[in-house]
Amino acid sequence: MSADTEALIDDKTPLKYLLIGESSTNNIITEFSSDNFQPKKKEINKIFNKLCKTPNKNLNELNKIVSKNENYYFAFGLPDLVYLILASNEYPQRYVYELIKKIEEEKIPTMKNDETKELNPNGRQALKLLINEYQDPKHISKIVDLQSDVNSIKLDLRSSINKMVESVDDVKQLEEKSSALKFESIEYKQNSNEIKALTFWQNFKLYIILGGIILLLIIILICLLVN
Repeated sequence: MSADTEALIDDKTPLKYLLIGESSTNNIITEFSSDNFQPKKKEINKIFNKLCKTPNKNLNELNKIVSKNENYYFAFGLPDLVYLILASNEYPQRYVYELIKKIEEEKIPTMKNDETKELNPNGRQALKLLINEYQDPKHISKIVDLQSDVNSIKLDLRSSINKMVESVDDVKQLEEKSSALKFESIEYKQNSNEIKALTFWQNFKLYIILGGIILLLIIILICLLVN
């Protein structure tokens, strides 16, 4: 299947060539090359076919093939994607990895034509813009720093939310404990009143019995005196 080749910017750019393909079908979804750069098709096809036949494909792992003035980088993605990039020796490897991550995050490989199985115009345009962003390491550094700041803000926000949730949980626990104490206090008062009432009646009965005994003794004493 023929692959679409689209010019990006001048030949002095560090990213010379990019290929996205499917390892299960050996199908090239798309390929881009910079202006005036002639890809070594035999060499690229040989590398791509070899990658498609690789038995153990480690995902999220960037590998390098050293060349004279440029380096080939390749990586595998889901479901059966192959990424092959040719960049100058001076281009930082971490930016190649970041570029592949961005391509996957934006789901560019899924923007395919149903009939040709190649990248559609929207996908090619999205990929072109993304590659242009990654041509300048200084610009990428700003993007990475900005992303780092965003991630830091997200972490701080997540931490604040967790603290708020913990505070709410603490308040709920205090409310539950307070309700339990109130219930115990009411129950204690009820039991206390019952005990007081029971004690009163017991004392009252005791006083009646003692009064009856005293009255009986008085009657007996009067009877003895009369006789």
